[in-house]
Amino acid sequence: MELPKFIVIFIPTGSTETFSIFMEMYILLLETNKIVNIKLSLTVLYGCDTMFKIMEYTLNQIQTIIGGKIIGNPSALITGLASIEAAKNGDITFIKNDTLIPQALTTLASAIVSHREIQELRKPHIVIENPFLAFTKFMEVVAKEKLKSPMGIHPTASIGKDVTFGKDVSLGAYVVIDDHVTIGNNVVIYPYTFIGRGSCVGDDSIIYPHVTIREDVTIGKRVIIHSNTVIGDDGFGYLQIKGKHAKIPQIGTVEIGDDVEIGSMVTICRAALDKTVIRNGVKIDNHSHIAHNVIIGDNSMLIAYAKIAGSAKIGRNVLIAEDVGITDHATIGDNCVIGGGSKVYKSLEPGSVVWGSPARPINEEKRIQVLIKKLPEIYVVIKKLIKNIP
Repeated sequence: MELPKFIVIFIPTGSTETFSIFMEMYILLLETNKIVNIKLSLTVLYGCDTMFKIMEYTLNQIQTIIGGKIIGNPSALITGLASIEAAKNGDITFIKNDTLIPQALTTLASAIVSHREIQELRKPHIVIENPFLAFTKFMEVVAKEKLKSPMGIHPTASIGKDVTFGKDVSLGAYVVIDDHVTIGNNVVIYPYTFIGRGSCVGDDSIIYPHVTIREDVTIGKRVIIHSNTVIGDDGFGYLQIKGKHAKIPQIGTVEIGDDVEIGSMVTICRAALDKTVIRNGVKIDNHSHIAHNVIIGDNSMLIAYAKIAGSAKIGRNVLIAEDVGITDHATIGDNCVIGGGSKVYKSLEPGSVVWGSPARPINEEKRIQVLIKKLPEIYVVIKKLIKNIP
């Protein structure tokens, strides 16, 4: 029998007995290696507890979490979650409407969360009015278990003077907390994060690795900030004096409300004076830029590569799609929708739905796009008409 050339062994943390067993296997393999004269590489990864933790829920337990009515065996064992296309034996999945029923009948999943009872389905399912919402509730439970945050303060963390910590704070390796910072209860700060002098982070917030939060920034409760984001860097402010750029000191701050989520590689600049404000419930996708003195209203959403210029005001429940640019000092009213790739050069009334560059009412822009596609045909017709002019 030919031996494998690479063997990877996972050892749970603290499992010295298991480690001894595997070391005996290693010696045996080395001896065998001498006999068959092959190169053998053995890798031992110590501390991989998660490899041995298997998710196990009965359908009855899941129903307790998400609600609904169980059709079929309530004791069915569930060991994973997946989409209906990728589900395998042991997984639970969901469907939202009748168009997905054919996939439900052929999926390998062991159970399904469905919008209605499916008589021909020969596997247990949970019937509930909003299957997607119910499924996300279960996902939240699994995520909390799977993504448990590290606990305690790492010995390499640097903590300044007069720092105030709440209960159950976690600081990862090489976190730097400057002087006079306040950290709330249950805050988790991952490695290589910097929090500047006088800043405040509210309860239950999570800050992922390599985030920079500069001085005097206020972060609300239950805020999530993803890796490599910068909050509170200088706004881009200069005066033109005799052909040179004179920097305007940026001495304002940034204020972020509760339940905000900020993606990776986002920049939110401090105000020159006063503050840049991100209000409660705002969601900002990766690679977005928020300039100085911008105000974004409650529950607005910015999708990737959104660019908001200085002093713009965004209302409540505004949806800004991917790669949108909004000019400085523009006011975007509540409940506006701005289509992907649009460039907004003027203020928008509440409830506006716009698209294009420059952004126009979406129905007008659609008509323009149809005409643009017809331009070659129109050109040919006009050319013929010109030729027939005496």
